[in-house]
Amino acid sequence: MKLEILTPVHIGSGDKYYATDFVIKGDRVVFVDSTRFFEEVEKKGLDPINVAREISEGKKIEDFVDLSKIKIREVPFKGRTSRNEILAHIKSRGKPYIPGSTIKGAIRTAILWKEVKDSRELLNWTVNYIKKKLNEKRNLGRKELIKLDDELEEKVFRKAELTGRRSDPKNDLLRALRICDSEFIDDCRIYEIKFLGMRNFSMLAECTEAGQVAEFEASIDGFTLDYLSQKLDYDYILSAAREFAEKVVEVELERKYPQKAITEFKNVLNTRGIILRIGWGTGWYSSTIGTLLKTHPKFEDLRRKLGLGKNPRTGRFSRNFPMVRRITFDDRPLGWISIYE
Repeated sequence: MKLEILTPVHIGSGDKYYATDFVIKGDRVVFVDSTRFFEEVEKKGLDPINVAREISEGKKIEDFVDLSKIKIREVPFKGRTSRNEILAHIKSRGKPYIPGSTIKGAIRTAILWKEVKDSRELLNWTVNYIKKKLNEKRNLGRKELIKLDDELEEKVFRKAELTGRRSDPKNDLLRALRICDSEFIDDCRIYEIKFLGMRNFSMLAECTEAGQVAEFEASIDGFTLDYLSQKLDYDYILSAAREFAEKVVEVELERKYPQKAITEFKNVLNTRGIILRIGWGTGWYSSTIGTLLKTHPKFEDLRRKLGLGKNPRTGRFSRNFPMVRRITFDDRPLGWISIYE
């Protein structure tokens, strides 16, 4: 199978580059060996702790050490605003890739959305479950919402009864879907990510660049599938993912974006293969069944009770939920990929 990056993708590793790890020089980000940097600082008789503080306050690495002595690599930078941190893309042996678990998770979301869309009973069950839990407990925390997700997934993916407990992962349909990590992806860039809806706020993120193609292995285990008593094949995944992508794009186009972002959203749907949206910055609609929940007549009341879209400073609720949209500095949406044979 092949994976094509359609728009910049950031899969977080949990790591960050800090101000002593890089320097922004025009349209390039120069990464440095921070250990070597502090060694050079100490050779000059300076206190590394004081130097690190001064850099965090605005001074540059080259104010203390010649960059040529500590430079590791440099990559393109798309942005205007310098920050003290860059979100790092997940890597293996120093090279970026797309995890198989990320691809599988996006497929899982698309299938879940498709099944709920085709069953009003499942959508009503979800809304009634939230209402019930709100009646029992005024504020639903992350734990309760995760439990809701688990129970809904159980209804969709765990219809088999191979073991005594339906919640047992051994009963899960996607046990039959095996997806490996992608090959390494060559082209990574640093993007300033704008948060539309939050004035003048942005972050820097390391992203795999659009246009890259990497191979990965994927298969459906027919033997396992026979025991699970549910249908799963390439055509079904293709159909569910494309239908979900079309709905996400439709909803996104109802929100306020620059013209280039609108064009990019539309172009995504002209791509062949299984269209998925993965990674950080993709938003609520792309990672949940939110496009369905918002059509339910009770959703607006429930989302206010859940505190979704509430401004923490003013206590007011945004009319347009979710309010924040993330795009790259050059106005491209994040996270779109296609996979094909």
